Amino acid sequence: MNIENIKAIAEAVLESRELFLVDLKISKDNVIEIFADALQGVNIQTCIEVSREIESRLNRDEEDFELTVSSAGIGYPFKVEGQYRKNLGKAVELKLRDNSRLTGTLKAFDTETLTVEYEEKKAVEGKKKKETVVTVREIARKDIQEIKDIVTF
Repeated sequence: MNIENIKAIAEAVLESRELFLVDLKISKDNVIEIFADALQGVNIQTCIEVSREIESRLNRDEEDFELTVSSAGIGYPFKVEGQYRKNLGKAVELKLRDNSRLTGTLKAFDTETLTVEYEEKKAVEGKKKKETVVTVREIARKDIQEIKDIVTF
């Protein structure tokens, strides 16, 4: 199975439905896994329809395969720009290359950096106790090991 051909087919089908490709994996056993997302999210019915459409464009006579289409849902690490756009203004968790973690709100992003707003306790001059302050931090993407969305209740 040629991953580039499958990727082209998947992207065409997904774009026609205002979805975007997050990840594509093909195992040595020809199990094709496609992870999709959209700014408004993806439901199970959409996954079924996309799966059928992609499968209809692949040739089972040529090669046997298993196809799975699913949503790159909550907690799936960000891999493409669409995931950043979808989560702008929402809670995210970052694991930085120095192994520290940071949870906050994604405020902005570009190809080089992203901006996160979060609360932290800091010593404030003239006060005995640390106070919670809102911090806005710009982080270079190269310093981020992983970023994913989180749900807070």
